[in-house]
Amino acid sequence: MTFTHTVKAKNGTNVKPSNKHTIEEFQEKSKNEQISLNMDWEEESNLLPDVEDEETVKSLAKMTYNAYTEEADGDWYDLGENYGVVGFAFLRVDENIATNQSLSNSSFGWESDGVRGHVFSDEDNELLIISIKGTSMGIGAGPTVPKDKLNDNLLFSCCCAKVDPSWKTVCDCHIGGFDCNLDCLQDSVDVQERYYTVTRNLFKFISDAYPKSKIWLTGHSLGGALSSLVGLTYGIPVVAYESPGERLPAKRLHLPGPPAIPYEKMNIWHIGHSADPIFMGGMSSSCYLGGYAMETKCHLGKSSMFDVIGKYKWHLNIQNHRIRVVIDDILNKWEWEYPEYLVESECEDCGAWNFIENMNNQ
Repeated sequence: MTFTHTVKAKNGTNVKPSNKHTIEEFQEKSKNEQISLNMDWEEESNLLPDVEDEETVKSLAKMTYNAYTEEADGDWYDLGENYGVVGFAFLRVDENIATNQSLSNSSFGWESDGVRGHVFSDEDNELLIISIKGTSMGIGAGPTVPKDKLNDNLLFSCCCAKVDPSWKTVCDCHIGGFDCNLDCLQDSVDVQERYYTVTRNLFKFISDAYPKSKIWLTGHSLGGALSSLVGLTYGIPVVAYESPGERLPAKRLHLPGPPAIPYEKMNIWHIGHSADPIFMGGMSSSCYLGGYAMETKCHLGKSSMFDVIGKYKWHLNIQNHRIRVVIDDILNKWEWEYPEYLVESECEDCGAWNFIENMNNQ
């Protein structure tokens, strides 16, 4: 049996909540400034994506591309031979025995104007890969554009997308100058209709429906950040492509981080390149003109950064953010070893801002 592409898994461990209430308890203690360094988390054995395998990195990237469209639209990566456009090979290495299984898919969100994507699975539903769509941008890009933009500006701006005096805010937390109401910011991202909560509920629905399945999350751009935030919430492996920095929204959502869970123990792997202003952080002119306040740069877990500026002499350009560019012009053509995954140890977002706490209690 021959496949065009494979997804390779390896045995490993991950940190996850010991019961379904642990994350809520952590968030509540964090909100009340009573964070325990010994939260009720546990390590367990798990099948992890082999992110050092180049074919796996390419294959998951193609799943993130497919999350932007329905299969019937035709603009879709053919994921394997013998199984049609949704076929995929799952290569599991377990005690030196490798088995190939076909992956089919299921879809979600295509009749709504919010979170969308696909779920790829093997024949026995042993492995589910949830691929979440990123930001759709521009005229004719589909009905999710307004909500995509709102969630981008809520999650990845310093303070309600108040970039300068000419910008209207997307929430009411800006006080003036570089002062911002932190309690208000935290409340603004953690409400029922926001994308984090929607994606979290989606994951819970799928995991409850398939309690014996292993689940991975993947996505590009906003989809990668949402995958990472939900993966951190439940201790699920994540591979994200060209994601904006999501450490800041993770803090505002009161998700666990160091010292409760060190970055290197999070099974979250980011893949990006040096000519993408979204992944590298900071406001590009294109984002500014489009009304997208993509200000964050710090990522959870570990990051692998392809230096296309040094190797290819590329320049920072928003067009380089597209996942098709990443697949066709970088992953498929890279002549060197893929870069290693490193913790972004010296990284700070929004250092010029003053975030004021406990204003809601005054």
